[in-house]
Amino acid sequence: MRYRRHDEVTRTVEPYGLVLKNGVWYLVGKVGEDFRSYRADRVTSVEPTGDTFERDPAFDLPSFWAARAAEFVRQMLRETITIRLSPEGLRQLRFVAEAVAVRAATDAAKEPDPEGWVETQLPVESMDVAYSYVVRLGPDAEVLDPPDLRARVAAAAERMRNLYR
Repeated sequence: MRYRRHDEVTRTVEPYGLVLKNGVWYLVGKVGEDFRSYRADRVTSVEPTGDTFERDPAFDLPSFWAARAAEFVRQMLRETITIRLSPEGLRQLRFVAEAVAVRAATDAAKEPDPEGWVETQLPVESMDVAYSYVVRLGPDAEVLDPPDLRARVAAAAERMRNLYR
């Protein structure tokens, strides 16, 4: 198989399955001892080798894909914010942020204060994404750090306050 990345490479792949994710097809296959995934639209040519292979009976495509997707998201989460979340904010976080980030924030959460609020670290892709998360959580989230994000959210809250006067 010839495959286009930033360059074009040739791989001998033992095909194990196809996965459709957000309208994009991926080929999952074994190359040597490693399982890999390839965007199908980047495959430029395929030539059968005539060889056969023994399918690994322990391979589980859904589990492989879930692990690969989680690792991809983890690699995207390059920044961290410190927030306080109300009990409702902590419940709603799973509807706002990536599952990997929610697990990290839940694991990092300190003991609740007397009102039930917890302080935690939330991994995010960027400060723009962090801003959208916090705004969606509304009064159930408070940014503690970084200061620039806190100021941006405070300005948005002031604009909303003026809008609803």
